[in-house]
Amino acid sequence: MRCHKYLILCAAAILLASFNVVVSATVAYACPEETFETNDREFIAKGQGCQFNNGGTTYGDKQTSRTKTINNGPKIRYEVTYYQECSPAMTLVKICVANADPPCADGSYTLTRLIKALNGPRAGQVISVRQYCTVEPTVEVPGAEQDIAKVTPDQFRRMPIIASTIVSQPEGFSLRNGNAHLYASSKTQNFKIELFDQSVRVRAIPMTYLWSYGDGTSRTLNFPGSSAPIRSFDEPTSTSHVYKETGDFRVGLTTRYRGEYSTEGGPWTPIPGVANVPSESITMSVWRTKKILVAENCSQSPSAPGCASLFDD
Repeated sequence: MRCHKYLILCAAAILLASFNVVVSATVAYACPEETFETNDREFIAKGQGCQFNNGGTTYGDKQTSRTKTINNGPKIRYEVTYYQECSPAMTLVKICVANADPPCADGSYTLTRLIKALNGPRAGQVISVRQYCTVEPTVEVPGAEQDIAKVTPDQFRRMPIIASTIVSQPEGFSLRNGNAHLYASSKTQNFKIELFDQSVRVRAIPMTYLWSYGDGTSRTLNFPGSSAPIRSFDEPTSTSHVYKETGDFRVGLTTRYRGEYSTEGGPWTPIPGVANVPSESITMSVWRTKKILVAENCSQSPSAPGCASLFDD
């Protein structure tokens, strides 16, 4: 229908025709002379009339001047947008149809407030829709605490946590029925990552140590042990192990780390679960000993036990 915008009769005809328009969407009021396209997520209005949002729901005329951005912490942002319901004063300007009876007690028409996440885990989602008459409800973001970046157990396990180092004293050597001293060299490790535009600190803290001694035995300790360089094989330590047989044994260690994270300088929060980090194994060579009573000295008897060179053929 084409006519001059100043012709009252033509405007009335447009208004009258608009009552016959059917829109296949949930609407607050009808929008005539519209065509719609879909991008599989929402209906997009083409031509004059009302603005459509969220699957074809009509909220009214967008109040661009009132649009604002609010923050959740220093990084998470939300867009707050307002839509004015069609009123009689808007019918000719916006080509919309006003409700015959104003919905508000004071005779006014409603405003609709939409809150959409601009970033974070819900980026692009409309997360709040509120209609009101004169007094705007407090601006609250449902589930805002869930938008603060969190480190999941899977993300923690994928962190480049450095394994503990297995240390033996003396290095890689022990005697049968002696105390082979072993301990773990480990420390708390700190990382800095970024999740959903937020700065997150992560720390991995060693908790327990699962030892596998290569002789069919294993045990779990909640401490790493420490260096004990001046000691004999007769002296046990809190982390030593006794081999009953001679031979070469592969010693393994798995360190279990718990995790904590802090988002944007906030409090440290535990990460559920643990990360099990295996160490590079080492070989422990276990020798046998033989006791011999010697009554002679090597000057008098160079071939006596213990006098010959270990390297002689």
